[in-house]
Amino acid sequence: MLAEPLAGWRQATIRPTKTKIDFAEVMAELLEGRYADREKAIVVCDKLNTHTEGSFYEAFEPERAFALASQIEFHYTHKHGSWLNIAENELSSMTRQCVTL
Repeated sequence: MLAEPLAGWRQATIRPTKTKIDFAEVMAELLEGRYADREKAIVVCDKLNTHTEGSFYEAFEPERAFALASQIEFHYTHKHGSWLNIAENELSSMTRQCVTL
């Protein structure tokens, strides 16, 4: 789940796995797409072991990995932080808008 609440934007990417390569590919799409014109993107995420700059180096050639890693600044949440409210709100909104019972 990617979200930029103040811009009213969210994106859900569904993949069969949650590997470092999956994370790096999604971040690369974000950095080279939506945030291509920005010098640096600040990303707030949990401390899952895939959410690191090292993921870029597992997924891409060193030159591209370095270029992507220099465009991103990670801010990690506390284990029991309130960031979950943001993700939960986004998922709740999507459920209400997209799922009918």
